[in-house]
Amino acid sequence: MRISFFRREVSGCCFVAGLFLAALLALLVGGTALYLARAPLLGALGKWWVVNEAPMKADAIVVLSGDSVDATRVRRAVELFKQGWAPLILLSGPLIRPYLSEGVFMVQDAKGFGAPESALQIVASRFNSTMSEEDVILDYATGHHLYRLLVVTSDYHSRRVYAIYAAAAKKRGLEIRIISAPQYLMGARRWWENREALKGMLYEFIKSLDTWWEIRHPSPAGRTP
Repeated sequence: MRISFFRREVSGCCFVAGLFLAALLALLVGGTALYLARAPLLGALGKWWVVNEAPMKADAIVVLSGDSVDATRVRRAVELFKQGWAPLILLSGPLIRPYLSEGVFMVQDAKGFGAPESALQIVASRFNSTMSEEDVILDYATGHHLYRLLVVTSDYHSRRVYAIYAAAAKKRGLEIRIISAPQYLMGARRWWENREALKGMLYEFIKSLDTWWEIRHPSPAGRTP
């Protein structure tokens, strides 16, 4: 009896060990395959993540807040203005003091890139997220009969902005195109080898998951992503 019990115990242990080794081998093979395929997979992800739609004749160009130090969003908006796509640039800037908006600095950038002050309009509010910013921008646009908009943001931010504005524009009867300004060059070859691009992408991916959930399951207390 003792010998039979011992054999069953040994057989069970061998089976468990075999399963563990098989799982370990599968994990090793899968990890190796993913590592070898990282370049095409991450390259495809970067290209998909960037939304850069063709511009259209619009009533206004919207520059979202949170621009880079080099003001790449403002620069792209001024380029579109000079190409004649819209006669007005809306500069979205949150209040950083009760008497001062981020838009003040964006105006200086836009003028430095060659836009006339008469074509610049600051849209300031106490928004603290991309979704609450969208409410402010689109309220302003509809209130001023601006129904066709070019929305300019950074490349890494464009996929989330597209999800937010596409849903909102449909409800409001607006036509919107998302224009990407290069910052991390997400569509470029081997972007993941750039430390800042990788950090920005990981952070944006987490915020995007929250945004997509909030779009589908709105919080009664308001939107904050």
